Amino acid sequence: MRRLVGVLAVGVLATGASAQDFPVNFEAVELARSRDCVALMARVAELDIQLAPLAERSQRLLAIAQAIALEERDVIDSLRVSDPVEAEVRAWFVADGEMAQRYLALPTPASLERRAAARDSIESRVEQALESIQAEADAIVATTGTLGAEAGRCTGAVFLRPAVLETCQTEASPVCDAARDSISPRRDFRFVESAEVLWGLQEFRAWSVPGPIQVSPTGETGGARTVGLTRAANIVVTLAFGPRLRLREDLTVSEAARMAALSDSLGFGAAHDRIVYAPSLAIQATLPVPIGDELMYILHFGTPEDADILWAGEAGTGLPLEGVVDLGPAHLTQLQAGDPLALTALRPTGTGGNEPVYTIELTSLNQDMATDALIGYMAGQLATDLTELLPPGSP
Repeated sequence: MRRLVGVLAVGVLATGASAQDFPVNFEAVELARSRDCVALMARVAELDIQLAPLAERSQRLLAIAQAIALEERDVIDSLRVSDPVEAEVRAWFVADGEMAQRYLALPTPASLERRAAARDSIESRVEQALESIQAEADAIVATTGTLGAEAGRCTGAVFLRPAVLETCQTEASPVCDAARDSISPRRDFRFVESAEVLWGLQEFRAWSVPGPIQVSPTGETGGARTVGLTRAANIVVTLAFGPRLRLREDLTVSEAARMAALSDSLGFGAAHDRIVYAPSLAIQATLPVPIGDELMYILHFGTPEDADILWAGEAGTGLPLEGVVDLGPAHLTQLQAGDPLALTALRPTGTGGNEPVYTIELTSLNQDMATDALIGYMAGQLATDLTELLPPGSP
């Protein structure tokens, strides 16, 4: 599905020898995905065609907005005078150039104010045009109903070629053209010949370099986190480590006591009058349905048989797996040491316990350096940055 702004980079999958037999439902789940995505991606392609002119227009206006901000007057010759917005931009460039010459001849505060007001006006005009385009695109997308959610399981997936070709005997789709061409593989669709090969595909991305905390214009916090991504077949597992911010007024008595004890043990998190924070690890995994006979998942250090469990979640919810857990000193030490984490699916045994169905070993590339840098930031500069971004007493 076309997005007017933003691009998602996808890494390259590598084939790795899997020591585990693939789960009992894995082949059925992936066969269904490959078959269903033939029609879904055909609908996405139709939507892309509808959105293409709007996307082109949006990108052009974004470039024009940047030219205005940087006063790149060379853009004048490329502006389309037949377009009302671009004609206004061209008129602004001409008028602004004339005002700039007058200011050089006779610099006055009033001249600067008039230039600033004119710039604000034309920037607002371009922004309104961009918002109108986005609204038109949103209206088109709304007519497709749940296509966006349905196509999510297809985007970036690796398909089983035999299942796709079988479905393509009665349906037309861009996926079909790509599946039939095994000589010149396309970057937008990827295929393997069997579920066994798919189960052996792995991808590991290094934990990202963290930056300082930031607050967006809408008041949301960002930054101050590091993210590591692992892919096994079509299962994508993301781990994000950073401070979890909590308003003191939202905490229950027991939560406040636990947060205070954790902050005391770590030596930070109590410097703001309304906000406390603790180091946390969030997990997301594309596991809406079990691919084996598992009933739960655990995130852990160590082997499944001797697991040091950080978090557990239920299988078969129909939604992506999500969870967050605050970390104490022992687990922080393991992260800083680069000890690898794993996600294991469990099924009950007849004796009341659980046994592993399969395990996904998660990336530890750059884990030690990234988490160590963030822990140092949380113990030092974070409190100052929070106070500057969200002054005590502010809403």
